[in-house]
Amino acid sequence: MKEVLINMKNINELLIQREMDFWNVPGLSLSIVKKGHKPYIKSFGWRDKENKLEVTDTTLFGIASCSKSMTSAVIAMLVAEGKLDYDIPIINYIPDFAMMDEEATKRMTLRDMLCHRTGLGGHDAIWPVSKTLKEFSQVFSHLQPNAPFRSKPQYSNIIYAVIGYIAETVTGQSWTDLMKNYLFNPLNMTSANCQAKDMINSDNFAHPYQVLDGKLTKLPVWNVDVVAPAASVNCTAIDMSKWLNFLINKGRTPNGTQLIPEDIFETMITKQVDFEDCLGPDTGLYPTDGYAMGWKTGKYRGKSICRHTGKIEGYTSIQAFMPDDDIGISLMMNLHSPTVAIMHTLLYTFIDSLLDLPPIDWTYKFRDDKKPTAEDYKDCQVDVFQSIYPDAIPNEMPSHQLMTSYKTHSYEGVYYNPGYGFLTIVPQGDKLYMKYRDMFLPIKPYWSGNFRVDNVKEDILTMSIPLNFICDEEQKSIGLKIRFEPLIDDIVFLKKN
Repeated sequence: MKEVLINMKNINELLIQREMDFWNVPGLSLSIVKKGHKPYIKSFGWRDKENKLEVTDTTLFGIASCSKSMTSAVIAMLVAEGKLDYDIPIINYIPDFAMMDEEATKRMTLRDMLCHRTGLGGHDAIWPVSKTLKEFSQVFSHLQPNAPFRSKPQYSNIIYAVIGYIAETVTGQSWTDLMKNYLFNPLNMTSANCQAKDMINSDNFAHPYQVLDGKLTKLPVWNVDVVAPAASVNCTAIDMSKWLNFLINKGRTPNGTQLIPEDIFETMITKQVDFEDCLGPDTGLYPTDGYAMGWKTGKYRGKSICRHTGKIEGYTSIQAFMPDDDIGISLMMNLHSPTVAIMHTLLYTFIDSLLDLPPIDWTYKFRDDKKPTAEDYKDCQVDVFQSIYPDAIPNEMPSHQLMTSYKTHSYEGVYYNPGYGFLTIVPQGDKLYMKYRDMFLPIKPYWSGNFRVDNVKEDILTMSIPLNFICDEEQKSIGLKIRFEPLIDDIVFLKKN
């Protein structure tokens, strides 16, 4: 049967450009598929604004957490081959793996991991690091869960790294090769990759951007290879259209090959846990009631929808498909904040058009006519310190007065946590600095022995966090504790020297 063009009569490019201009989005690529129709693929704006290089349909974007859906698809294929089982404890595949929770260690399955019910949430401060998936998986016995095993969903990037390690173990292939051999090559996704170096070495990728101090600023590509199954896929609009077609055809390739049997495909997209999206104050705007395996599930205007969002530094993406209506949509942008409004405005408008639903002016469901303020661009900034110490007074000497003052070498040294690695306190002039991962940040003294560290980078968030030194009877520093995230207890580092 001859394919026909998708009828986009209710969508015009002026809407897209208007929203991009309003939210200061440099570039955007759109892919829309409908069974029996040719894909609608269109790109807008700049992949490199300073050099006036335009986004094309073959421009690579980081899709961040939308990678989880692709990881789930690869796992589904391995389940179909009998190499994996959703409900066998993972220690049957990787006997050396352990969690701090012994019950989780013994009972955790791929199903638990894929739908985020392991009890382990966050801990995004431990990456990025230069480790293999196997090496990275060795630290989980040192990471405190923040919910009992299988008690509730706790969204976790790092647990998807373990999923990748399991797949590598049972196949003998690297995660990069698995993605190529099981997904990219069979779907003819010729440009897709899952490594930062492949993005950087490409001659056509969208440079990441963020608005900083009121100015659109180009950022370096963030290397998240250590959590590749969670967040590292880079894709073009053309490749995303092939992925979406695969989804609306329930795991079947264009040549008719059923890569994922329909029963396993249905399991993959079926709600496993209750889950509410936390994208904004009005949760009614986000049709999410549960989490499947790498997919958020819910209803849009009474119709079933599977979707996932993705954010990594400098990139935002959203993908959605409606299994009963045979449509799929992907949006990719090279800006990570604030982008919730634009991606949902466009997504819902396109769905309404594709399904001939009574149109809704979604633009003003998510914003007013006022231009974004500096505060809008701080939606990824979290002040953990202020929430814990709302009355803290800055610029006062810590109460425990180590040796002569906090400015001396008394705090200086290397501190260690077996889950988080090494953290170094460095005096420089009359200030102290924290060196952790690739960060080198000043430590500001506050009252009652508290210190504050600003601009701590964790996933897409920029944190202001408390740091407190642990002292012996002689008031000498023997360790420190640091609250990296609101929902994770203080992480204790002991002094090594």
